[in-house]
Amino acid sequence: MSTSTFPRSSAELADGLRRVLRSAAGPGWPGRLLYALAGLPLGALSLALYFALFGSVVAVIYGIGLLLVMLVLATIRGFAGFERELARTLLGIDIPPGERVRSLPGRLVKVRRLVASSSTWRAVGWLGARVLLGAATLAVVFFATVLCIGLRFGVRWDVLNTLPVLALMALVVVIALLLLDLVVRVAAAAAPRLLGPGAEQQIAALQHSSRRLADRNRLARDLHDTIGHALTASLLQATAARRTLSPADDRPLQPEFARQALQHIETNTRAALAELDRVLTVLRAEDDGRDPAPFAAPTLADLEDLLAGLRDGGLPVALVVDGEVDDVPPALQELAYRVVQEGTTNVLRHAGTPLTVAQVLRDDRVLAVRVTNERASQLDSRPGPGGGRGLAGLRERTAALGGSLGAEPTPSGGFELLVVLPLAGAA
Repeated sequence: MSTSTFPRSSAELADGLRRVLRSAAGPGWPGRLLYALAGLPLGALSLALYFALFGSVVAVIYGIGLLLVMLVLATIRGFAGFERELARTLLGIDIPPGERVRSLPGRLVKVRRLVASSSTWRAVGWLGARVLLGAATLAVVFFATVLCIGLRFGVRWDVLNTLPVLALMALVVVIALLLLDLVVRVAAAAAPRLLGPGAEQQIAALQHSSRRLADRNRLARDLHDTIGHALTASLLQATAARRTLSPADDRPLQPEFARQALQHIETNTRAALAELDRVLTVLRAEDDGRDPAPFAAPTLADLEDLLAGLRDGGLPVALVVDGEVDDVPPALQELAYRVVQEGTTNVLRHAGTPLTVAQVLRDDRVLAVRVTNERASQLDSRPGPGGGRGLAGLRERTAALGGSLGAEPTPSGGFELLVVLPLAGAA
């Protein structure tokens, strides 16, 4: 027989055991009864592990047995994992797994966590609970069996006694089942606290989940900014190309301008697809438990390329940079880029192609980013997706960096977007 037919890992062994138990009994009366009866051998095993732990500690006192203590503690943790699977399968209790010591790097780290982890000592506490639960189960089964045997052989069976004796035996069995159910309920209440993750692990899991949600939220904002800008700019350039290829008032055709606009549309589309692919790659890596590959965030040096395509498409936009910005922290540079991106995108969506100015001013204390546009001589609004989510996202990111955001009409009939970011502590 080929060895490939046997389980190749502890995970496959656990999965096979789980399938056998589920085929025999699941959550409900059969599973609860089977869990209660399993307390007898498991209680005896827990007591044996207690004696083994005590003996290994005594051996350490006499100068030997340190390795034995580690082995017993590792066995207890493995036993706790088996108990978790048993409770999940037979009682339907969802108990999250604890810290996996063997997955930690370095032997010294594993030994330290094995001894110092609260999961280990809570598993030791579960051994004590399992011993008491096993003793209670043994007592219930023993006395119920003794009473039933006593009624069976200690009472004279005749026509008058048969029904009352049978009813009394049935009552004993029902009381025994209720007591066993009470034992199972106690075990079900104690198992999540003693077999589940400790408080420090739950806090770490919550922190990891919070960071993951924050990263996904940031990815969604970046995707919104990039895709929204690319589509709006492409719409502007496509409209300009159509007008140059179908001129009115006997204006000459401008095929070179149309070719240039199509080239920018291609560039914008490639950038949007690359951003979408990057986001999907990061999300897949997180779902697979892998660390996503780092990516280069946009900086203030990329602003000129951002605005060049808009100018070629017909938006007269100027960039003014006042002050030394090369040493501005990367987080502020990325946000400043997003401010200009969102500001110019909103100009195209809601004001057409008026004269627009993007300003970046830096002094000793703050970095200010301002996008203003004049009143459009002819309203050429291009509504698109967004619904204010872009500005709302900018406001959240600005507040997270301790800055302020203002967005309001100007006295001349245009609009101004102003973000002020403090440089102190931004690194």
